[in-house]
Amino acid sequence: PVIQCDIRQGRTAEQKQAMAEAITRAVHETIGAPVEYIYVLIRETPGAHHVKAGRTLPEYTGDG
Repeated sequence: PVIQCDIRQGRTAEQKQAMAEAITRAVHETIGAPVEYIYVLIRETPGAHHVKAGRTLPEYTGDG
Protein backbone atom coordinates (compact mmCIF):
# COMPACT_ATOMS: atom_id res chain seq x y z
CA PRO A 1 0.00 0.00 0.00
CA VAL A 2 1.04 3.57 -0.76
CA ILE A 3 -0.47 6.18 1.54
CA GLN A 4 -0.10 9.80 0.46
CA CYS A 5 -0.35 12.62 2.98
CA ASP A 6 -0.53 16.23 1.86
CA ILE A 7 0.14 18.61 4.74
CA ARG A 8 1.05 22.24 5.23
CA GLN A 9 4.74 22.93 5.82
CA GLY A 10 5.86 23.49 9.38
CA ARG A 11 5.84 20.17 11.23
CA THR A 12 9.05 18.89 12.75
CA ALA A 13 10.88 15.84 11.44
CA GLU A 14 9.86 14.07 14.65
CA GLN A 15 6.16 14.83 14.10
CA LYS A 16 6.30 13.56 10.52
CA GLN A 17 8.12 10.40 11.61
CA ALA A 18 5.52 9.77 14.33
CA MET A 19 2.72 10.30 11.82
CA ALA A 20 4.29 7.89 9.32
CA GLU A 21 4.76 5.26 12.04
CA ALA A 22 1.15 5.63 13.23
CA ILE A 23 -0.20 5.37 9.68
CA THR A 24 1.97 2.33 9.00
CA ARG A 25 0.73 0.67 12.19
CA ALA A 26 -2.92 1.46 11.37
CA VAL A 27 -2.65 0.05 7.84
CA HIS A 28 -0.91 -3.07 9.11
CA GLU A 29 -3.49 -3.65 11.84
CA THR A 30 -6.48 -2.87 9.61
CA ILE A 31 -5.71 -4.76 6.42
CA GLY A 32 -2.86 -7.01 7.50
CA ALA A 33 -0.33 -5.67 5.00
CA PRO A 34 3.23 -6.54 5.97
CA VAL A 35 4.95 -3.47 7.44
CA GLU A 36 7.82 -3.76 4.97
CA TYR A 37 5.36 -3.25 2.07
CA ILE A 38 3.67 -0.13 3.47
CA TYR A 39 4.92 3.10 1.90
CA VAL A 40 3.99 6.49 3.35
CA LEU A 41 4.60 9.56 1.21
CA ILE A 42 4.43 12.93 2.96
CA ARG A 43 4.20 16.00 0.73
CA GLU A 44 4.49 19.43 2.30
CA THR A 45 3.24 22.61 0.70
CA PRO A 46 2.68 26.18 1.89
CA GLY A 47 -0.66 27.06 3.44
CA ALA A 48 -1.48 29.14 0.36
CA HIS A 49 -1.58 25.91 -1.65
CA HIS A 50 -4.36 24.52 0.57
CA VAL A 51 -7.78 25.95 -0.24
CA LYS A 52 -10.86 25.14 1.83
CA ALA A 53 -14.26 26.53 0.86
CA GLY A 54 -12.54 28.92 -1.55
CA ARG A 55 -10.17 30.36 1.06
CA THR A 56 -6.48 29.65 1.39
CA LEU A 57 -5.29 28.30 4.70
CA PRO A 58 -2.76 30.22 6.77
CA GLU A 59 0.74 28.90 7.26
CA TYR A 60 0.91 26.12 9.86
CA THR A 61 1.96 27.45 13.25
CA GLY A 62 1.20 24.52 15.52
CA ASP A 63 -1.78 26.28 17.09
CA GLY A 64 -4.31 23.89 15.67
